[in-house]
This record gives sequence, C-alpha cells and structure tokens, in this order.
Amino acid sequence: MKYEILDIDALGRIGKLEVNNKQMITPNLFPVVHPFKNVIPPSVLKSFGAQAIFTNAYILFQNETIKESLLKKKIHKFLDFDGLIATDSGAFQQYMYNKSNVKIEAKEIELFQETIESDFPVILDLPVQPGDTYEIAKTKVDATINRAKDNAKRRSNENCAWFGPIHGGKYQDLLIKCINEMDKLDFGVYAIGGLVKSFLDYRFDVAIQTLLNVKKNINPNKPLHMFGLGLPQFFSLAVAFGCDLMDSAAYILYAKENRYFTLSTGTKNLEDLIEFPCHCPICTEFSPSELKKYEDNLRIKLLAKHNLYISFSELKTIRQAIREGNLWELVDQRIRAHPTLVKAARILKKEYSTFEVYEKIYKKHGRMFVSSENIYRPLINRYEKRIKINYRVPKDVKFLIILPELEARGENSPTIQTWLEEIKDNKIIPRKNIHIVFNSSYFGIIPLELINTYPMGQFESITATEENHQLYVNSIEKSSNFINQNYKEYKKCGVLIPDKYLNQFNEVVEFNDVNPIHGLKPILRSKFQLNFSVFTNLNELLEFFRDD
Repeated sequence: MKYEILDIDALGRIGKLEVNNKQMITPNLFPVVHPFKNVIPPSVLKSFGAQAIFTNAYILFQNETIKESLLKKKIHKFLDFDGLIATDSGAFQQYMYNKSNVKIEAKEIELFQETIESDFPVILDLPVQPGDTYEIAKTKVDATINRAKDNAKRRSNENCAWFGPIHGGKYQDLLIKCINEMDKLDFGVYAIGGLVKSFLDYRFDVAIQTLLNVKKNINPNKPLHMFGLGLPQFFSLAVAFGCDLMDSAAYILYAKENRYFTLSTGTKNLEDLIEFPCHCPICTEFSPSELKKYEDNLRIKLLAKHNLYISFSELKTIRQAIREGNLWELVDQRIRAHPTLVKAARILKKEYSTFEVYEKIYKKHGRMFVSSENIYRPLINRYEKRIKINYRVPKDVKFLIILPELEARGENSPTIQTWLEEIKDNKIIPRKNIHIVFNSSYFGIIPLELINTYPMGQFESITATEENHQLYVNSIEKSSNFINQNYKEYKKCGVLIPDKYLNQFNEVVEFNDVNPIHGLKPILRSKFQLNFSVFTNLNELLEFFRDD
C-alpha cells in the first residue's frame, strides 16, 4: 500500500491511496453495500463517484449457498466492482445489534477475507459501546489488541492492507493504550470504532474529541478512518479534525425511512418537502409529491441515489476547500446545520495549538471570519503567539496612536488612508516618533507595519454587536495583552474614535458605539494615566503629543 499526502488544510489532507494498482483520493467515503441484496448494485456506485466500497465478510462467510462461488470468483468479480473493496469481519453486527448469535473465530474470518482477496480486510475486533463500564471497555480493548497482534503474525496475503481498529471510547487511558499498541503493528489504515451510536444520537462532540485524541497520538503516515460516519453535513468538520476515510450505509438506511440528505438544514423527511432543494439528477427529474406515490423499492432507490449524490458532492467540495485553503470557512458554513455541530466545533477552543503546527504560513486568498467561533482559528492563535514572542516596538517611537478597525482596511478605506496621510505629513510631531496600530475584533492590536501582511491585511469579518459579545471580549483581551507587554515603550497614547467616517462606498456613516476600541479606555488609562486621552479629531490628538 502507498499513501502520498498532496495537500493539507487544518488537519484535513488530500492524499493518494494506492492498493493493488487501484487508487482512491482522500478524504473519501466507502459506501456500505450488502453482499447480495442491494437496491443500488455495486457496479453502479462508480457513476456516483465511489472509488471504494465496504461490504460484510461475515454475511458471506455464513452463507454456504454462495460461498463456493465467491471463493472461485473472489470478491471483486463477485460484487462486480473493480475499485477498492473493504470487508468487515462481523464485529459491527455484534456492536450495533448486540447479536449474541454472531459466532465467529478471528482466525477463520480473517483468513477468509484474505482468501477472497479483500483490499482492506478488518480484524475481528471488539468495539467499545458508549454504555460500557470501564472494566468491560478494558476487557474489549485488551482483546482487540491481542487479536491485532495475532493477526499480524499469521497474515498470509501481502496484497491486503489491513484495517487496525482503535477503541477505548470515553476512557482516555484505554484509548491511548489501544493507539500505542496498534501503532506498533503494520496496519495499512487505522480505524476508529465504537462511534456509530454517537453519530445516531448527534453527539458529534464525543466523536470529534475521540477523533482528535487519536489523531494527536497515531502515526500520521497512514490514513485515519472513522467507522460509520455517513452524515454529509458532518464530513467537513470530521475532515478538519483529521479524518481521511469513512464508511456508511446511511445513504440507504435513511432512504428506507424516507429521509433526504441536505447540507444546510440536515436530513429532511420526504413528507415535509414540497420542493427538492437540490439540482442532482434525481431532484431535477422528480418532485417530492411524485416520489411519495411510488412503491417502496423505487422510492427508496431514488432517495438513496440522491443521498449518494449529496455525499460525494460534499467530498468534492471538501477536497477543493483544502486545495484553496478554505476548509475552516467551509466548516463554519456546515456546522450551522445543527447546534450539536457548533458544539463539536468549539472543541477547537482548547485544542487550537494542535492545529497551528499544520497551518500554512501563507494562503492565496484572504480569510473570512463570519462567526465568534472563528476567534479560535489556529491562524489567529499563531498571530497571538508571534506578536507576543517575536514583535518589538520600532525604535525612536515615543507616541502610540490607536486607530479603530473599520469595515474596509488599509488602502481600501478612504478614511484610514486620509488618517495615515495626515499623520505622515503633520508638522507637529516627527513621523518617526509615532507608532500607529489598529484595534481589531479578531486579532486585537495590529501594528501598521504588519497591516499589509497575511492574514492581518487580507480578511473580511463580522463585528461585535454588544459589549458582552464574544468578539468584543476577545478584542479587549488580546489588545490588553499587547498593551501590558509594550506600554512602557511609549510616553503618551492617543486613541482616535471618530463620530463619523467615510466608508469604502464614499458614504458618511456613524461610528459604531460598540466597537471594541471603546473598551480599551480603562485599560489604557490605568497604564498611561494622564498621558492618555481619547479624541474625535486627529489634529487634536497630534497636538496632545506636542508638549513632549
């Protein structure tokens, strides 16, 4: 197996995975197919964009009627699918449905997967359930590790890239133990198990935290898979937190319940739809009222096709976002589909330093900050660290001027341009003695000399709407850090807060009375005391410096 990383954004990676002269791009989805009862045949799935599928080796192994034919044809010819095929060992049935009658030995089901020439066999693991006690979870993790070690010793087909399942669930020490032991073994793909019930309960925060815990501790040279991840509105968030591959039967299971995938508002019940909010081949040819009248098999088939189109379309969108460096922007759009997705995304708040290591130094396009969650982006965290550690106030400066952040920045703002020209040409104070900085909602203090660098001069953002707004608080906190560190470098400080200003459309507008620059007054007064003042007029501000 070969795995080459081509691009990266956040923890999302575009990679080229090659097994047995067959390729797939990551991030990607394995649609789960039944071994012989499918509404949509495996041979048709390629037309939707599927490069790989997942099926169940245990069901095939148990069916004596077809087993002999399968052993002769092998799995690709049997399913009539020439892409990559992964096979499950039967552990999923035990996990999801608590089927005590699922009796199978690891040695025989794993040998069977090799014999039928599965590209991605899965060992017979023991998934940890959300409700398992610590003792039960530990027993399952230990058993999975022992089976993995046994599997590594007896493998016979070198063409198989084995899935190494990782378990532990909410028990952090067990999860880390499983990661460390599996990492020592030669698996083609590492796969996180035991999360399906969290997906079904919309406990995306549990899934994301588990994913991130694995990502931080596992070998980064191998793809990371999530068993059972099938809701497309969750794809981008999972990819941003490190998921490379996923498998799911959700496209067909949801269709059987008359549930229709959307990206902006989650899943919808067919009964609630008057029009289809989609332009896939199914939605352009049929209306909801038509589908409601069809017999069950046809209706399920058409809904399943739509769900597949949405799923693979979203994966293309995610991969393109990674290429453009816009994955966080896409995540910010998708998590608005459900409050639990927003909750899961907020895990970034305590983990953004993990992501900052992988953040690109420069991207081709400016950033879009459209929510308060964006203050935890690794890009902003990087700026905060570097302004604290690496920045030094220019020598010869005596006076600090703090200007407000307006809707347009730098050269794009006629008002800011006018201010800068007036300061440059003033006859009161030598320009070299003046240090100009901007107060920003997201970055805090941005020195003028950095205003045209990435990303401080290349972003669009929303603004605070009230004083207790998270953006307002964030701006005050970050600006305070800069002031506390550097205030001794200045003799005086003046803040310009205009009554009105000219925007980029040459319209005169009122200055926002909840702009975070207002919140800096008590902080600056405590540091500079009588050597600080606020002005509405720039010339008066410069006069304030004259006596010194």
